[in-house]
Amino acid sequence: MRIREECRDCLIRLIDLTVTLATPDPELREAARARALAIVDEEFGPGAIPALIANRCHLEIQRITRNPDPFLERKKSETAFLERQAQAVAPGFPSTLESLLKLAVLGNAVDFFRSAEEVEREFSRQINFAVTQLGAFREILAQEPGMILYLADNAGEQHFDLPLVQHLRGLGWQVVYVVKGGPIQNDLTKADLVASGLSAALEPVMETGARTVGLVLGETSGVFQEAFQQARLIVAKGMGHFETLSALADPRLFFLLQAKCATVAQSLRVSRGSFLFTRAGEIFS
Repeated sequence: MRIREECRDCLIRLIDLTVTLATPDPELREAARARALAIVDEEFGPGAIPALIANRCHLEIQRITRNPDPFLERKKSETAFLERQAQAVAPGFPSTLESLLKLAVLGNAVDFFRSAEEVEREFSRQINFAVTQLGAFREILAQEPGMILYLADNAGEQHFDLPLVQHLRGLGWQVVYVVKGGPIQNDLTKADLVASGLSAALEPVMETGARTVGLVLGETSGVFQEAFQQARLIVAKGMGHFETLSALADPRLFFLLQAKCATVAQSLRVSRGSFLFTRAGEIFS
């Protein structure tokens, strides 16, 4: 995905939000903000990936503020909100593969930069994919079952992911639900999953071994890298995974996301707000 100038403003907004959540101390906030802005200045340019810049900023803010999980309370509230929404909307989604993919991607509509009113509108409208490679996905599912890695995104989305994971397991596939190796932004961790009460239902659960928005394979554990190589299918949720993995022309890899920002939407050649289930390398640059 090509970085665009508007990504700078988004990164600055993310920095401001993160330091505010990380500490009430004005001096620590200013020190953390200054260091994070310096990282943006150092790394912003052609070929940069916004999620990777954000990763460095998050880790520095955590270090300076001595807060290992600035988004913890935000994750708790988003998880509670999404649990309520899942209970309300899930009965309207039949137990078919396409329908459960739509339910899963609906959970991706929550974002800390979106107003509650905007999110509420998403949950009240009909979900349709602007782009879908469902046919190609079905062709692989019809083959001899193997392992699927399901790369989770934000805390709370597990309530929308569970029906799809259970459906895929019902087809005979071993679905490994993958969470981050530690707190980063509002991404789902094993601790978040346990606190939500869905850890047992989603087992087997694997951690990446890394604290990164999206997935940086070189920073993940050896155990995860081995599983990544062995997987027959990989479902990657959210924009962070698209940003960090979109350069891979891997036919096993399918992205499931809502394009919530203009840069991602332009890269995917869809309008902002579109939902997609698309195979790596199919349409984006």
